[in-house]
Amino acid sequence: MMELQLPLAVLGTFLICCQTSERQSLGRGFGDHIHWRTLDDGKKEAEASGLLLMLIIHKSWCGACTALKPKFADSQEISELAHNFVMVNTEDEEEPKDSAFSPDGGYIPRILFLDSKGNVHPEIINQQGNPKYKYFYTSADQVVFAMNEAQEKLTGDVATEHRHTDEF
Repeated sequence: MMELQLPLAVLGTFLICCQTSERQSLGRGFGDHIHWRTLDDGKKEAEASGLLLMLIIHKSWCGACTALKPKFADSQEISELAHNFVMVNTEDEEEPKDSAFSPDGGYIPRILFLDSKGNVHPEIINQQGNPKYKYFYTSADQVVFAMNEAQEKLTGDVATEHRHTDEF
């Protein structure tokens, strides 16, 4: 019996570590404190919850992506707004192939907003960025502006309304 307990304990520890590291790895530098999902899981959750989905498309080798990560991860405003979205980031080969996910080109990083039915909303762009690269963000402030705009235009700020009713 003792011979079986040690391998089971090792296996249990291994499984816990794998589950923890898998969830943490979904942050990929954009903030492990944010609840990240895969694109498939995120679409399902958005549909079930009625929340918008925010999608970051990036590559592990991309300098601009690397520069955005700490700005994004360190932003208290993004962290707070993230509770109102299903948060997804895709890296490297996980990038969706559908042309809807590259409305004005395949540059990276791109941040897109999807409604709860999984439709990309190309009208939510980086208002403060380069008009040639509408979904390219270089600062946390630009991301916060777009998150607020997505909420206002696509939900009428339903998430804020729910937050207020939850307090009573």
